[in-house]
Amino acid sequence: MSIATTLFILLGAAESSPAAPLDVHFQAHRGGLLEVPENTLAAYRHAWSILGAIPEVDVAVTKDGVMVCMHDDTPERTTTATEEFRKKPLPEIPSEQLRTWDAGTKFNAKYAGEKVPLLTEVFDEMKGRPERQAYLDLKDVDLSKLVALIDRYGLRQQIIFVHGDPKVCAKLQRLYPGARTMTWLSGSPEKIKERFEKLAREGFAGISQLQFHLEAVETQPEIRYALDRSFLLRAIEKTRAANVDLQVRPFEFDAKSLEYLTGLGIRWFVTDEPKRFADTLAGK
Repeated sequence: MSIATTLFILLGAAESSPAAPLDVHFQAHRGGLLEVPENTLAAYRHAWSILGAIPEVDVAVTKDGVMVCMHDDTPERTTTATEEFRKKPLPEIPSEQLRTWDAGTKFNAKYAGEKVPLLTEVFDEMKGRPERQAYLDLKDVDLSKLVALIDRYGLRQQIIFVHGDPKVCAKLQRLYPGARTMTWLSGSPEKIKERFEKLAREGFAGISQLQFHLEAVETQPEIRYALDRSFLLRAIEKTRAANVDLQVRPFEFDAKSLEYLTGLGIRWFVTDEPKRFADTLAGK
């Protein structure tokens, strides 16, 4: 039985509707960094072209206060920055200078000409297209200015905020009533379980989505994850009761492992390979 068939059964889909969309969503990490040059418009468009995928957009600020899309503190790894600027922190680089460098060539020559996007360029791609959502992973960003920009573009319903500190998520929800927020738990299974129980005791305050990093302890003869089944089922039950989406980031996956995870009831994922993830989910 394919994953798609299993999901239709789990979701109560009629056998006469095999083309119905799966109720599974997945964050395309940095737009899908193993398939496209990360944090570029090409990456975000790639994610939006895949049913169920939502690109993650890293948001940072340049010297002149412009919000741009870059993960690293410096432009060295992903752009053709000149020697003078290669190792400089982004807050020391003017946006005009940043935009002169290529952000696609290092991934693949066919992406030559891609630039580090302005956040406004991403919002231009989303405005008037409610089906296009985005995760915004916030670096050192002025939250008030960001919320004002989102409102200017009318994108309140299309944004999910991401931050590693649940307290920042709670602050966003106070600043922006109704905001969707996501944080993550990583590290050893013991550390994840301990932090999870703490968040549960706090009622998952300020959190709409909670992500687990899902490391594989075995890949042969089949993938086996470090977080055990009983804990995952308990986490699903507790988050669901609190109206929180449980999201997992399986660093290794195949058809059988995704069938296992969706069979548990997990409907939100994160992947560096959105096209392969979608194809695997569909049984291709």
